Amino acid sequence: MAKKTKTSDQSPLSQYWTPPTVENKGGLGEPLACLATTYEFDAEFFETELLPRFLGLRFDQTENEPSFLVEREEALALARVAVLVDHDRFDSSQTTLRWDQVQIQIPAGIQHAKITILAWENLIRVMIGSANLKRVAYRRNREMFAALDFWDSPQSTPHRLLQETLDLITLMLAWARSPGASVERVRETVARIRRTIRGWNEAPADFTPRERPRAGLAVTHPRGDGYSARSALDEVIQLWGNRRATSISVVTPFTAPEPDPEVGDAVVNRLAGIPRTRECEGWLVLPELPSTPEDQQTRLPFPGAFKKSWKDLFHGRGGAYVLSLPLCVEGMEDRNRALHSKCILLENADDDVALMMIGSSNFTPRGMGVDVHNFEVNLVFEDTGSVKRNGLHLSDRLGLPRDWQEGLELDAVVWQTPAEPPEDEPNSRPALPAFFAWATFSQVTGELKLGLHRSRQEPDTWSVRLPGSAADAPTLFARHFEVADRSLSTLVHVLPETMRAANIVALLVAWHDGKGELQQAKLGVSVESEEHLLPPEQFRELNAEAIIECLMSGKTPSQWYDGKHGKGRLSGMGDDAAIESLRSVDTSSFLLYRVRRFGRALTGMSRRIMRTLAHPDAIRYRLLKDPFGPVSLAQSISRAIEDDEGGWCTALDDEHRLFLLAEILLTVAHLRSRLIRKVKGKDRKAIEDIFGVAIQQLQQLADSLTTGDSLPGNLRDYLARVRRVAQSNEAAAKEVQHVD
Repeated sequence: MAKKTKTSDQSPLSQYWTPPTVENKGGLGEPLACLATTYEFDAEFFETELLPRFLGLRFDQTENEPSFLVEREEALALARVAVLVDHDRFDSSQTTLRWDQVQIQIPAGIQHAKITILAWENLIRVMIGSANLKRVAYRRNREMFAALDFWDSPQSTPHRLLQETLDLITLMLAWARSPGASVERVRETVARIRRTIRGWNEAPADFTPRERPRAGLAVTHPRGDGYSARSALDEVIQLWGNRRATSISVVTPFTAPEPDPEVGDAVVNRLAGIPRTRECEGWLVLPELPSTPEDQQTRLPFPGAFKKSWKDLFHGRGGAYVLSLPLCVEGMEDRNRALHSKCILLENADDDVALMMIGSSNFTPRGMGVDVHNFEVNLVFEDTGSVKRNGLHLSDRLGLPRDWQEGLELDAVVWQTPAEPPEDEPNSRPALPAFFAWATFSQVTGELKLGLHRSRQEPDTWSVRLPGSAADAPTLFARHFEVADRSLSTLVHVLPETMRAANIVALLVAWHDGKGELQQAKLGVSVESEEHLLPPEQFRELNAEAIIECLMSGKTPSQWYDGKHGKGRLSGMGDDAAIESLRSVDTSSFLLYRVRRFGRALTGMSRRIMRTLAHPDAIRYRLLKDPFGPVSLAQSISRAIEDDEGGWCTALDDEHRLFLLAEILLTVAHLRSRLIRKVKGKDRKAIEDIFGVAIQQLQQLADSLTTGDSLPGNLRDYLARVRRVAQSNEAAAKEVQHVD
């Protein structure tokens, strides 16, 4: 037992969600997309602690929740976010429909992979490891992960690994149990990331054959249409080749349920395919059960048949050992930390080579892909064994809190079959029947739609209601409701006006199975498009004066809202006597004052649009849905005559309103010309079309205020010239002179 331990001081996993500092041209850029996969999921932790880091939010939910929600909603409108979660672990505590939670149902298995892809404009980070998206995983468990960065530089990680990870996300969608719109948004996000990579010319495409260190993927998933099943363990064995291992180490919190003593552990038997030297040692790093004052023996929650298989594998060689990890290692840790890491480490001291696989795969048949398959993703690192990277050998990166010298022979510990099955076993209760296909909700119309697969077997009795409701809550859908038309594949329930702003992210489906037993499961709900989402509650009734004030302030909407409604005041609005004396004079009715304020607001709006990520989704939101965008401002001006709180805009006549709408239209036309020059590829046409929609909506608002021939000639002429500019793809500012 010549192994030595050197723990590595790693930053917390949550730190890797924070935008990194980069020195490349253009900096990091804006957040582009976040794609993640997980088995267990904590939506509240994801929304309040991880997403804010990635999006670079300034406000904190615990200190100023309204401003935090305003900032988060705008950031989510500009970046794509989706989490692919095992269908049985869907978390209905999600508080906003601006990101997608996609249910994945693996046949006869579970979605167990833990992948996170964080994409900014100029850098993409991929994290793969053992940690679920849960607070306990990020703060308490012993987990292993790796973070790899990709950018347009020779120093970037080769892009092949990123491309293969995106392939796996796409493959996982084949087993999605979510609305088609959600699935398609994930596909579009994958395509967006691929287009970003395609424009990077300096980064390497792949590792060279002899390059060290190098990284690749080892994957487990079942067979599907057009592709074969994969086994992570078989792929590790293939990568290792015919080299003879001098040491094999396995870290796992779980193993298979009690194997057949005559056959032995199936995973250990498959591991025997790795060539070994006569002196090869076998090491197990396993969780230790808590001891009692009366019983100080080391006990492990693993069956005796597993111990026998491991011992037989190294019989007559260097020996088989176990290093147990209690919940808290005295002198090394100050809290309980359950072992959740998964790792296989192969070493050859003679050839000075080491291979380490880390990721989601437990040392179980389902995790390793031995005859049965979950969906698992692991990273495999190959390196020169004697070389240190940042002061650590590859084996040091296990970061164990105990020294290898504390290891014991297998017969020195007590092995006992665990009472519970391993975490990667599918739930024993029946899954949601395939008859229930999808569900969507519109906050605008209040329509809750349930999609049904009429070609699949329908339960004899079933009902659908909102989760968390009281037992006597009204049923939204049920089999006995469908007397009129039994062929409908989409059912619709319209919620009352008071519920339309709700974030309904799941439905609770109840049905009787073949045995007549009542079963329940959650069906995720999403939106078909952003057109079905309402703006944040704080901005739903904005008038023109408020929009102009925010745009003039130069602040983000969240900062402006915080200054208006938070504990403090807007920056620059102190108690200076000179300023306060000027405020005592009401200038709001002065024409010059109105024109200057409106001009400054348009300048602020233009800057917001030009700073927006030049991607169709972001531009669509900024032009058409942003509460402080051109369409919203124009709508507020148009309806201000009916708004008693519209400020100075309420007193304007139709001619003045029409002039202001023309100014907004002209501004959007100029922005179209400037922004499209910055865009290349297929996005250019899409963005141009979005500007066309905005211009059309602005023209319709202007038409609603045009009344026959009553307009002054100069205003009518000005409007005609603005329309010509707006209809041209090459708007020319100098063609239009402002009227007096």
